[in-house]
Amino acid sequence: MKQTVDRLQEIESQMEAIGENIRREGQVYQAELEERQRLGLHGEDAIRHYNEWMKKYGMEHLMVKEG
Repeated sequence: MKQTVDRLQEIESQMEAIGENIRREGQVYQAELEERQRLGLHGEDAIRHYNEWMKKYGMEHLMVKEG
């Protein structure tokens, strides 16, 4: 029984960490989108801007292929 409770607590911690990551990614994405729209960027310029933001915030896994 103790192993089951420990495992459930571990899963809960992992889910909380995932939730925090998703919230942070959403905040970064929203800020980038607002700035990109404010600057009127489109096409490759928009992609470059997006990728620069993702790299700046350590979210390379969200970058998109250019060109």
